[in-house]
Amino acid sequence: MGRGMHRQSLEIIETAIEILETIKPTTVRSVCYQLFTRGLITDMSKNETAKVSRLLTVARERGEIPWDWIVDETREVERVPQWSDGTSFIDCALRQYRKDYWQDQPYHIEVISEKGTVRGVIAAVLKEFGVPFRVMHGFASATVANDMAESIKTRQKNTVLLYIGDYDPSGLYMSEVDLPERLDRYGALDYDLHRIALTQADIEDGDLPNFDAATKHGDTRHAWFTQHYGWKCWELDAMNPNDLRERVTGAISAYIDAAAWSHMVDIERAERESMQTVMGEWTRVMTGQG
Repeated sequence: MGRGMHRQSLEIIETAIEILETIKPTTVRSVCYQLFTRGLITDMSKNETAKVSRLLTVARERGEIPWDWIVDETREVERVPQWSDGTSFIDCALRQYRKDYWQDQPYHIEVISEKGTVRGVIAAVLKEFGVPFRVMHGFASATVANDMAESIKTRQKNTVLLYIGDYDPSGLYMSEVDLPERLDRYGALDYDLHRIALTQADIEDGDLPNFDAATKHGDTRHAWFTQHYGWKCWELDAMNPNDLRERVTGAISAYIDAAAWSHMVDIERAERESMQTVMGEWTRVMTGQG
């Protein structure tokens, strides 16, 4: 391993493997933050993070790090669903069938993020609970904000928006001012928006690396941020992925009616068994065995 590679590079790879064994799956930037807190890279500049990215690519190409330990939601291929025949389609539909566990729940839950980089990090949690994930990619457009408001207005239950984002001028302004103001302006009433990460408690712990808010001077929310929150900023990517997954899990679970959820799971199990019986009969007919 590491033939012809500088000792520092080898140390970065070895430490990255140890980190990923604990917090996988996660992003390259998250690994960079973990390496930074251990003193293996000098800062979170583009040059340093690019160096780590190259080394992680080398390690994956050599088989030292499994590819699925590192996620990148911006690289997913989009394609039209296709099947070889009707049987494979029905089999796929059966495997994907899932009851809407939320239909008898008192709340509609959504997780919202200003950035898509954490999608892969919390994907397992979102799948477990069947919760929608909305990426704003910065500030939401008027169309997106109006669509959210219209959806909230048509629901027969309260909507809970769980927000995750950076603790910086744009990230804070989005969750504390911009999104609530626009949802209210577009007529959304029965909703609650809760910032669950990064929070004041997260930054008060002192474990997360920060950077000077002066680097965000070009952000139009800079003056608002420094007036209300001071001169230090934190990135969501710096949060330990395991802590983030636990945070999202806890926030969602707090709104679940356990009895109604369990009942829906039992119904799904019975429906799956019935569907499998029908699928077996259909396959026998199509293959000429019936």
